[in-house]
Amino acid sequence: MKVLVTGAAGFIGHHVARRLAATKKCEVLGVDNLSDYYDVGLKRARLEQLAAVATTEEFRFLQADFADAEKFAGLVAFFKPDYVVHLGAQPGVG
Repeated sequence: MKVLVTGAAGFIGHHVARRLAATKKCEVLGVDNLSDYYDVGLKRARLEQLAAVATTEEFRFLQADFADAEKFAGLVAFFKPDYVVHLGAQPGVG
């Protein structure tokens, strides 16, 4: 099963992606734009943790902004996820 997780470098997204990858039944593509609203070093550390516990078949990461509708639509069309877990958000946007 293919699962696309937005906000994969955030606190919740990281844990969701990690759990899905740990099932060994999911191919997880994590997407995050790594904005500097929160500490980018912390986000990169979370991604490193994921890479350390999951194979590239279980988890891959792509730095991308889902707000770029055209590029994101192309990404979805290419990856063809069975499910999307949409956890990405820009704090302070109302």
